Amino acid sequence: MPKVFKEKLLALIKRTAVGLHLIPKTMEGKELLKRIFFGKLLPLPPEIHDGMAEYKAPVPIPNDSPNYEYKVIYAVARV
Repeated sequence: MPKVFKEKLLALIKRTAVGLHLIPKTMEGKELLKRIFFGKLLPLPPEIHDGMAEYKAPVPIPNDSPNYEYKVIYAVARV
């Protein structure tokens, strides 16, 4: 199954489940559904460091329209 088709199908299923109020309220229930649809879950680390993944330069994300391209957004904060 092509990746794009699979992603669109899963997005449609998720929107339908949300619209019908079928998403579990607890994190345990949500985790179970994710395991069923996505397989083994990989934990996100609390911090990132050099060499964890291929570097891609930051790009601005417009704030005047929804963005469906990114699933995880990392931010850098300085004091």
